[in-house]
This record gives sequence, C-alpha cells and structure tokens, in this order.
Amino acid sequence: MTSEQFETFWLSTYPETIPIAYNFKHCYKDRWFRIHSLPESQRYPNTNQEWHILLSRQNRIITDIIGDSTQLFIVTGEYDFDGTFDSPDVLNTELLSDFKFKSLKPIDLYKIDSKEYDKGTIYRPFFAEVKWEQNKYDKILCSIANDEMRAFFVSMENKCLIAPYDGGLDLVLENSAIKDYYKTKYKDWLSLHIEGL
Repeated sequence: MTSEQFETFWLSTYPETIPIAYNFKHCYKDRWFRIHSLPESQRYPNTNQEWHILLSRQNRIITDIIGDSTQLFIVTGEYDFDGTFDSPDVLNTELLSDFKFKSLKPIDLYKIDSKEYDKGTIYRPFFAEVKWEQNKYDKILCSIANDEMRAFFVSMENKCLIAPYDGGLDLVLENSAIKDYYKTKYKDWLSLHIEGL
C-alpha cells in the first residue's frame, strides 16, 4: 500500500482524528473502550507473572477482535519541535528496524491545536504493513507497556484501531454495537472509572 492510499483510507474512515493514539478516545467516544492490562488497574507489571497477565490479556482481546493471521498496519511517529528532524530514531530501534515503514504527510500540530502546541511543532507519522499473529509482537507490547515507545495497530478489514499504552489497551471498533459486545465480554478488565479511563 502506498502512503497516498493509506492517507485516503485514514481520511475516509477516521476523519475526526489524526494518527496519534491519545486522540482516539476523545474523537470516537461511542466506538471506544479501554481495557486495563493488570488486575485492579495496576499500571506497570513488576513480576514475570504480571508480565504474563499483561501479554495474555492484550493478545487475547486483539486476536478475538481481528482473528489470527490478519493483515494490519502498525503506525508510529516522532515529534519535530524545532525543524531539525532528519532521520526518525524510532524506526531505527531494534524492535521496528525490520519493518518496511513508509512516511505519511507531516502534521502541523499547532494548526490543529494552538493551545496545546507551540508554533513549528510537527508530527511525522509512519506506517508499515504487518500480519497479526498471537504473541508475535510481545516485545513491542512490552516496550509500549514500559512507556519506552508509542505505536498502534490499524485493521482495515475489521475497521478498528488498537492502541496499547502504559496501562492497557484502547480500542476503537467499527460501531457502537460491536464495541458494546466486546466491552461486555471483557467487563472484568474494564476500569471502574466513570469515564472508563
């Protein structure tokens, strides 16, 4: 898939947001829900057993929603605060260096939210085509859970966004009915927070 094709897909499917995961819960509240990776909303794992629980939960729900051996896109990016961006460090990490990333159009964040961002703040997103297989991306999930990197998955086939973070997994599903089904199915993994955070 070319960068132009991905951008066309994104604009037609997720026109309310840019490809930065923390925006999803605000822009698609009716289709979004969150699971926590550990019991009692514990944020970070401290033992091997807790890492096992985290990976088991995340792999289980992702595979349940999209299936195994499913085409996905992994999306990541970097902020450029002063215009000196040269080569993206995130793509050179060991975890991502084997993927064939393509660049998307830079996003001027100041134009989107001048209260949140300074002039000249640019976000440069990248995407790569991958195939989901259970436990294949455990190292990436662990790195995100440790707040060492940021990335999310997009399933065109299932029309969903899968965004791990340090504490859980944000999901934007195709419609509110599908969201409600999975939210009920995984109710024991939900936050007790009134807004589901």
